[in-house]
Amino acid sequence: MRRYRYRTPALTGPWRDSHDDAVSDAVRAKQARRDPDAPSGFEWTVPGEIETRNSEAPATARR
Repeated sequence: MRRYRYRTPALTGPWRDSHDDAVSDAVRAKQARRDPDAPSGFEWTVPGEIETRNSEAPATARR
């Protein structure tokens, strides 16, 4: 099962079951904002990424 979390220089979110939940965490933490015009649907307000991992694999970054 894939898990997702946001990571910025200042904060790291909890692992979530969906990419959208990780993005919502970043938005609530004011690390990102929703942007319907962006291809991803959101924009980082600070340098950040959504990390992805499989339950048994180490985390990898997805920007």
